[in-house]
Amino acid sequence: MNTLLHQPNLFNSYVSLDGALWWNDQKVVKEAATLLPAHQYKGKRLFVAMANRLERGVDTLSVQQDTSAATALLRSNLTFVKELSKNKRNGLGFHYKFYENDNHASVRLIGEYDALRFIYDFYKLKIYDSELKNPNFDLEALLVTHYKKVSEQMGYVIKPSESQVNSLGYQMLGAKQFKKAERLFKLNVANNAGSANCYDSLGDYYLEIRNKTKAIECFKKPWL
Repeated sequence: MNTLLHQPNLFNSYVSLDGALWWNDQKVVKEAATLLPAHQYKGKRLFVAMANRLERGVDTLSVQQDTSAATALLRSNLTFVKELSKNKRNGLGFHYKFYENDNHASVRLIGEYDALRFIYDFYKLKIYDSELKNPNFDLEALLVTHYKKVSEQMGYVIKPSESQVNSLGYQMLGAKQFKKAERLFKLNVANNAGSANCYDSLGDYYLEIRNKTKAIECFKKPWL
């Protein structure tokens, strides 16, 4: 949290797992009131995990009226979350979660898992069965567009994996959706020009449509 406030450009994402924000009379929490509106955090993300350290009958609302040291950590985190909510114009993407069934020790594992899912929620590619079955749906365009967005988020070029595209290509080939299969196999060749497997798969496509000349060309290509 200290780095987020004072050196926000060091990282793209930040994770706080039941952070000791009570430290030094809530120094970080108090600084947040001034620094969060002063910085721009566009493209950056923060995940805050809070463990359950409440007495029976106390919830996250009523605990904020408490003044005991036993609840200082949780109260400090809740106050920090309030500051985050006040400053949504600074571009910071944040999410917080109170883990009712976890303590300070156990929250770290589940909190880290949820944090990674939040931070990388843009990475997962979803392809619906209806899109696979629709011969007019452009799978190649879906892949290209998705990984272009992923690359923009990550800050460097990421292409669909060779095995992923190859698998989709053969799936379309088996379904007799030849146009989709062709585009996928050619996309794989373009992205992996040194891969014999990609040329071999494209050759299988040409064999399937009875173009033996093109098939032989692909089968020979990697060794020319």
